[in-house]
Amino acid sequence: MFLVKILIGLFLTLVTITFYSLYFGGDSKQTYLDIHAENQLLIESNADLSKQNNLLELEIQSKQQNDMHAEKFAREQLNLIYKDEDFLSFETKKLNAPQ
Repeated sequence: MFLVKILIGLFLTLVTITFYSLYFGGDSKQTYLDIHAENQLLIESNADLSKQNNLLELEIQSKQQNDMHAEKFAREQLNLIYKDEDFLSFETKKLNAPQ
């Protein structure tokens, strides 16, 4: 009879430890749910970034294959002109600047 009481006590101790770690320990259900929610947010963020990346890649490819874009870039960003063209530069004045 004494052995049965010891085994029951041991069983209850093990069950208590198991439930404690399940609800309050490092591997608790709440920790699992928090990690799962964070994972879902990261998956959504990754999907959005992937879409943006694909759009940027398509934009880069279209601009690399378009001669008009190359000419526009050369004229506006690099200030390049053809041999028979004149380059005009305009001063920008501040509205509140003294005259």
